[in-house]
Amino acid sequence: MGRPVVNALPSRTKPLTKDELLNGLNIVLNNFLYGCICPELVSPEAWGKASQRTAVFGDVGIKLGPLVRRARSADYAADEGFKRNYQNSLLRTMMRDAHELILLYCRETRQFPTYRAQPWFQFARLLRNVMSHEEGGTLRKWPADLLREGITSVTWRERRLDTTMLDQRLVLYPPDGLELLKDQIDFVTEKLS
Repeated sequence: MGRPVVNALPSRTKPLTKDELLNGLNIVLNNFLYGCICPELVSPEAWGKASQRTAVFGDVGIKLGPLVRRARSADYAADEGFKRNYQNSLLRTMMRDAHELILLYCRETRQFPTYRAQPWFQFARLLRNVMSHEEGGTLRKWPADLLREGITSVTWRERRLDTTMLDQRLVLYPPDGLELLKDQIDFVTEKLS
């Protein structure tokens, strides 16, 4: 018999409530912010001490020296490439999780047409797809339903995704992701019941 699943969502017999959805979106936001801010709060001295330690997760110990050497320079200043990769990972998670939570709620409460009618829905959908599939960041495939409808570009604010971008890496920065999440939270607050 295997180990029990830790931190699994409990079985639900009824749809998410709007308050649960908003709480979930705030958790997604807080995870992103926490992940971006915490590494900056650790002093160079603490990074130096951490490089000599082992982190223990249950029965698994991970030596922190290799991580510190990749994440920090010799004087323990942040390595900008490592920092950007880490923020990209947090950003992908934030964009994917926010869209999926709203989809779940809208499907369970039969409000999906309201979500789909948002002018930025297809942009958020495509972004979620790009962030979720393969290496996360390359627009590999344009949705067949959009092609059937003759839609070859989608927009959100001044940002645009279109079929000319296929097989290209997309660039999204944390401020953009935070603005899109704000728009999604505003949508949930103002337009969903």
